[in-house]
Amino acid sequence: MSGFDVNANELDTYAGKLGGQRETAGQIGSLVDKADVGDQSWGIVGIFVLNNYKEMLGDLKDLFTSLDEGFASGEDKFKNAAKGYREKERAVKELLDKFDITMGGK
Repeated sequence: MSGFDVNANELDTYAGKLGGQRETAGQIGSLVDKADVGDQSWGIVGIFVLNNYKEMLGDLKDLFTSLDEGFASGEDKFKNAAKGYREKERAVKELLDKFDITMGGK
């Protein structure tokens, strides 16, 4: 025996955690939209920092979009891995069920 064992339920559990993280990243990303208060709110002083602020806000939005995509990808991969392990296990069980093997030497 190789000692290698995969618990497909744990993979599904982890995929669910990634889905929760994805939801959190989406919620925070939506708050970034609310942080843009418009050009009129900045006044005279804002003229010097407005472009930098908007650029940083765009970068932050891009970051949370990337996080969302990364979590979605990870979630899908872990779900597919769990499914794949279950399918292989089922196929091996079906194969072994076809054989009538008596153990014990008699």
